[in-house]
Order: sequence, then structure tokens, then C-alpha cells
Amino acid sequence: MKILIFTWRDIKNPKAGGSEVYFHELAKRWIKLGNRVQWISAGWKNCKKQESIDGVKINRVGGEMSLYLLAPFIYLSLKEKPEIIIDNENGIPFFTPLFSLKRKFLHIHHNHKEIWKTQTESRGLKDKLLGKIGYFLENILMPRIYRNISVITISPSSKEEISKGYKKIAGVVNPGIEFYKYKKISKSKNPSILFLNRIKRYKGVKTLLDASVKLRDIKNLEVLIAGEGDDLEEMKEYARKKEIKNVKFLGRISEEKKQELMQKTWVFINPSSKEGWGIVNIEANYFGTPVIGSNVSGIKDSVIHEKTGLLFEHGNDKDLAEKIRVLLHNKKLREKMGKTGKEWALKFDWDKKAKEYLKILKETG
Repeated sequence: MKILIFTWRDIKNPKAGGSEVYFHELAKRWIKLGNRVQWISAGWKNCKKQESIDGVKINRVGGEMSLYLLAPFIYLSLKEKPEIIIDNENGIPFFTPLFSLKRKFLHIHHNHKEIWKTQTESRGLKDKLLGKIGYFLENILMPRIYRNISVITISPSSKEEISKGYKKIAGVVNPGIEFYKYKKISKSKNPSILFLNRIKRYKGVKTLLDASVKLRDIKNLEVLIAGEGDDLEEMKEYARKKEIKNVKFLGRISEEKKQELMQKTWVFINPSSKEGWGIVNIEANYFGTPVIGSNVSGIKDSVIHEKTGLLFEHGNDKDLAEKIRVLLHNKKLREKMGKTGKEWALKFDWDKKAKEYLKILKETG
């Protein structure tokens, strides 16, 4: 099959995240299975306009907003037209039904309804306006334009959420993870917790920092925050204001450093207000580390409460602190959850997931 993916960013984008990893890992496997894959996404300063990565032919145009206006023209100029289009919605879709008659699928990781508000509520007028426009495009216009298009998502809770606005749910395909061949590293001598995600308001870093204040009595506790994002400097300033001395902001880290930290730290924390799934939760489990996550869509699917980790009430820093305290003080429970988590993670093989998604593309009319 000839497949074209419309998506916000590609795997080399400096701001690439879980969505880009998801589609790149699938796409490169589809190519190995004999398919052809093209990709249209936004560019950035000094990027290559066209590039082939792992066999995926990437076309970059405009920036993260102008992309949506320019993408149709790039599509029309393609020499090799696709048989199937995947329109990946990252808050705003590409509205491909308006300019292509090819068979297509709408992919939704999760609905951004609440995020449009939380990310813009205390910002300037421009951001608030963008939030209102984004909300309208995703929640009012998109369901009408895509009413006859099959939808694919990545978790049961996302499916439940999406089914309220879309009748044709073609399937659910969870993300996989990379089964690394890695050198085993022992847990750190001192208690430690890790956050690794984009640092944006809805990702819940503030809740983690507030919980850290309540854990000051735990001797030598290390709070590690890895990642970049719009709210990084704001969160650094908040930590200084709260006089949280044991927090370290690590910025963007390498894959090797991620593997090291996910093994060394005692507990992984995901306090986000919403995720499509939460690949990082499964990755932490793969390295034998239990996860404490918000009891919200996506995360409640990837974290099995009291088995591979614990769920806490979203935004409740007191509840989060109590859950962290439970695991830090109970080595036996941590190790049991770490072992169960490893077994859980091994179910998420990218090769298997690529075939699951491909089957939906082939068999859904």
C-alpha cells in the first residue's frame, strides 16, 4: 500500500514527542512489510525540506501553524499519490476530506478539550484567542467534517471519549516500546523519583513540585525533571519560589540517559491531566520501575493500579505525595510492582502493533 501521513511534527523535529515516535515506529515497520510511506509535517529553522528517514519520505512545509494552510498544496504537488491517508490530529486536524478523495482515516490520540483551556487560561490575549479557535476546530467543526471517516485511537478511554462524537471507530492500537538491549544499572542509593515528559501546563509538573514540598522529611530524596517545553522556565521559577532544593531540571536528555534514569530511579511520576496512552509509563515499567500516574484518560489504561504502579487523583498534590511516600518506604512493594510492570511492558511490541494498525487500514472500508 501507498500510505501518506499528515501530522504536526516528524521524528527529527526538536519538539518531537510521543505522537511522532508512535507513527515513525509504525511507518518504518510498514515499509519493511513492503509498503511505501510518505509524511507531511511542519518544518523548523534550517531544517531540510525533504528527507528520507528509515525509508519514510518526509516533506516539511511552513511552521507549526502555517503548516495547516500549506499542507494541501504540498499534497497536490506530490508525484506519487497515496492510496490511503492518515490524518493525525494533534489538537487540530488537516481537514483532508476537503481536498482529497482518497481513502482516509482520522487518527486521534486523545481529545484536547480541557487542554485548550488549561494551556491558555492565564496567557495573553493571542494565546486565549488561539485556544478558542483550537477548541472550535477540534470539537465543533472536526466531528462534522469527519462524520463519515473511520477513526483510530490508542487507548480504551480515548475510544470511549471519542465515540461520543464519532460513529465509525475502526479500532484501538496501543503504542509499543523499544525492547532495548541495555546494560543493567542498579537503583540509586538514595531515594529518587523521575518525571520525563514535555513541560507544559497540562503535564502536571506544578503538582509534582507541590507534592515534593510535602516530602521534605524524606532524607536525601532526589526529584529529577527531564524534558523541555513552554513552561520550563516558569516551573524552574516556581521551584525556586517554593525553595525546593532537591529538584534538578535536566532539560532534554538522550535515549541513553533515559534508559539510565528509568533504571536508577525508584519511582516514575506521570501527573499529566490527560494522555492518549502514556508511552513513558510502559517504558519505565520495562526498566523495572513502578509508575505513579494521574487517574485520567490514557494513563489509567497504561498504569494498572496496585499492579504496575499507583493512580492518584489528578491535581491533588497531597494524594500524590502520599502515594510516593508509600512506594519509597516499601522496597518489597516497589520490587513486586517493578517485576509485574516488566511483564506488562513486554506485551507492547512495536512489530505486533504495526501489523495491528496495518490490518485496520487494509480491512476497513
